[in-house]
Amino acid sequence: MKLIFILCFFVVLKISGQTKYSTVDTVFINFHKNISAAERMYKKDSLMQAYAKFDNAFDNYKGEINPIHFFNASLCALSIKEEYKALRFLEIAIKGGYEIDSSKMADVIFYNQNTKKEYNSNIAKWKKEGIANRNTNWENELYGYYEDNKKFATPAYKTAFDFCTKCMINPSCNKGTPDFKSKYKMIKDKRKVDSLVANDLIKNITQYGFPNMKLLDKHACGFARSILMNYDSDIKNELLNDMFVKALLAGQISPEYYATIIDRRSLLNGSGMIFYEPNLGYEKTLGKDLVSVNEKRNSIGLYPIVILNAVGAKVKEKPKDPKAPKVIEEKSVKVGLYDY
Repeated sequence: MKLIFILCFFVVLKISGQTKYSTVDTVFINFHKNISAAERMYKKDSLMQAYAKFDNAFDNYKGEINPIHFFNASLCALSIKEEYKALRFLEIAIKGGYEIDSSKMADVIFYNQNTKKEYNSNIAKWKKEGIANRNTNWENELYGYYEDNKKFATPAYKTAFDFCTKCMINPSCNKGTPDFKSKYKMIKDKRKVDSLVANDLIKNITQYGFPNMKLLDKHACGFARSILMNYDSDIKNELLNDMFVKALLAGQISPEYYATIIDRRSLLNGSGMIFYEPNLGYEKTLGKDLVSVNEKRNSIGLYPIVILNAVGAKVKEKPKDPKAPKVIEEKSVKVGLYDY
């Protein structure tokens, strides 16, 4: 039923410049408006507001939800002593394949005797269900790719990539200089390696499904997303767009990740950024185009870019929760709200 629901979303093909992407329907957009607001409030310790937003987001959405959101909602609920709701959120997260980091275990504390007993009685069973379908062979392959790819994780490669992407979108940049050619060769060499690895990954996705926490541990999922992000041979996003959209609607990748894929491809094919994701300073040059960019971000369920006024900070209205701190609008969201 969930798969049928996902496929029933109204998806419209878009072509912006040379890069292919798709928009989603208002149900998906409204869910991510709520969930991104909840995650932002949670990160800012506006806990009562965040809890209400999480609850509203979950209650009004029937599609697939990444278990990370349920885990964050659980910690939020625990912080305000809503232990029964926290237990339900935690159950969903763990059954969905979420594994609690050792650094966060200290935050999962139940004081109510009933919730504590239920948690202690069921945690092992929930964990077993969450990882019952893990594909360890695929996990090991991805860990192997990660180790092999470390040779490209150098400042020199990052410098070359940043230089070439900026040069590609600058008409006055001379692309015939020895400096550009040598840096671009580094990118092309890595692209060849990435293509081979990505082709193997895509075959596995076709056979097993898109990487998610029920199939793979979160580190392996991260490696897979990194491989797909770097699959620059698909320079117009024509080959993998349908796969990404299906994963987006299934809660396996976030609107942030999808937007970053599109913008990376757009920079490399010279058509320019569409969503300005991630926010690395380019958004400061948008001016009046910010409205158009935010409309495009909204069309894939991604939260808007917020620019500060000339004074430097704009304080929102006093939060409804009197104990919550004042929320200050950010210049741009430098650190993403999503972890997938």
